[in-house]
Amino acid sequence: MDGVRLADRLAYGAGCVARRIGFVHDAFRPDGPAGPIDPGRRFLKLSVAFVLPGGSVGAPSSFAVPYRQAWADWSYLAVGDYLSGPEGISFVAAIEPPKPMLVVMTNAVVWLERPAAPVLAGVNPYGAVLPSTNSVLLAGFPASLLAGGLEDRTRVGLADDTKVKGVTVLLPVVDGVKLHQADILTTETCDRFVVAGVESVAGIWRLSVVPVVS
Repeated sequence: MDGVRLADRLAYGAGCVARRIGFVHDAFRPDGPAGPIDPGRRFLKLSVAFVLPGGSVGAPSSFAVPYRQAWADWSYLAVGDYLSGPEGISFVAAIEPPKPMLVVMTNAVVWLERPAAPVLAGVNPYGAVLPSTNSVLLAGFPASLLAGGLEDRTRVGLADDTKVKGVTVLLPVVDGVKLHQADILTTETCDRFVVAGVESVAGIWRLSVVPVVS
């Protein structure tokens, strides 16, 4: 048996396990920078069973750890696909047979924008970011936001300025979109962050962002 056939048999077996112990999920495949889980992007229903990253089912999920092993017939799936079911929305982070599929559980929906450059350098009456002139990079993407990463100080200018905690964001890479430092990330609850660092690993973006503090 060669590697291709072995991977196919493992995927089939994982699908059989999921049909026994998992739940039915809708699978969505983003094809652009907006609306990745719109109904028109659903391409499959399949059973998925989540277990801890180490494979254990003997304990509840650890707090603030978004990763899960996912048992499903991953031969139909690709990195970046979203899965929506009773346990929430996740996205596929890695498919590396013969290892189990890795997914990331999401806890927010985000938009990413890029501030426009000044129209007339040095002449504009207002020099801050104008939301009406921002260009939208991504819209409506479920993502994982966890405290951690870089820190920054508030900009009030007082001697006892406190630090604001950084946040790490995980979401799928979108073809044709380049994220840069100083891009603006907004959540569905209107929390705003400035991107301080961008890392792309195997189809997944890991962003370090800092809350916007007025």
